Amino acid sequence: MSCFDFLHIFSGKHSRNRKKKNHIDTDIDTNNVATMGQGAPLHRYEGGRQFHGNENVAYVLPNDVEEDDRLHLQHWTIKLAFGSSFDAPVQTALEDGTNVLDSACGPGTWALELANSFPNSNFYGTDISPRFPNNIKPKNCTFLVHNVIDEPPFDENFFGYIHQRLLLLGIKAAEWPGLLQRLKFTLKPGGWIELTEFSYCNWGNLGPCTKTGNEINIQILGDAGFDIDLGSNLARLLAEAGFTNIQSRAIDMPINHSGKMGELFWEDAREAFKSLNHIYSKIKPEFKDPEVFAKFIEDCGEECRNNKTTLPWTRIIAQKPLEVDI
Repeated sequence: MSCFDFLHIFSGKHSRNRKKKNHIDTDIDTNNVATMGQGAPLHRYEGGRQFHGNENVAYVLPNDVEEDDRLHLQHWTIKLAFGSSFDAPVQTALEDGTNVLDSACGPGTWALELANSFPNSNFYGTDISPRFPNNIKPKNCTFLVHNVIDEPPFDENFFGYIHQRLLLLGIKAAEWPGLLQRLKFTLKPGGWIELTEFSYCNWGNLGPCTKTGNEINIQILGDAGFDIDLGSNLARLLAEAGFTNIQSRAIDMPINHSGKMGELFWEDAREAFKSLNHIYSKIKPEFKDPEVFAKFIEDCGEECRNNKTTLPWTRIIAQKPLEVDI
């Protein structure tokens, strides 16, 4: 199925409301999972949406069916915006066969797409929630529940390529150096890592409504310890972690204008914004009124269309240095 087939499917309104290292358990029965990690509840519910229940998990967005739909749509929107599913020079390695990690994979859309395209490679997806398919999937694709801030369940130098994206809302600023070191540990010398993130700074053409929304985001995320300018800081973080050959590509993502891509990205952003009203209403109590909040979102979308508002996104690749014998 092509990118545009998926875009067609998801562009409408959604209707669905350490074992031994390298031993991956793929038989997770999500219907029977009630707790995860020291008896912590797997889920909590806010505003009619399902969220991760472990208070040690920083990820602020939901982990329900509606969110999975949004992430499927987001995958194809990103592919359309950047013109590809990856930038790292790994085409030949993927064709010949290598181990690939999709870190914090969500419902696994990226891993599933590439596993189908590169049957000689083995793809591993990890996420804090068991939200990925465990039966209907390519044979070369394996998923497991894992929090990326914990010690990796893989051996040193196991992967030839690591992909990770959009964890600005899931990893706090102080956790990024340790996370990159853990990913580097599992990456082979000469292997590539690829990250895609955005920034709440340096928007293009903000109007009064979107400026208000962005100020709320910055206040909430900044107070919680997240890096609101993560997209701009990736190169520095990778260099400090010891990666080399760092190359980045930035785009200004259109919001609700400039054709299909802008429309799809607005749908993505709108659904994410709606899912967090229980947080936004703590800053602006008037948002507790559903009609007021819905009108605010509608005004933001119209404003973005009229002002040609954009949000800066960065895709960056880097290489683990080759080991040198002394």
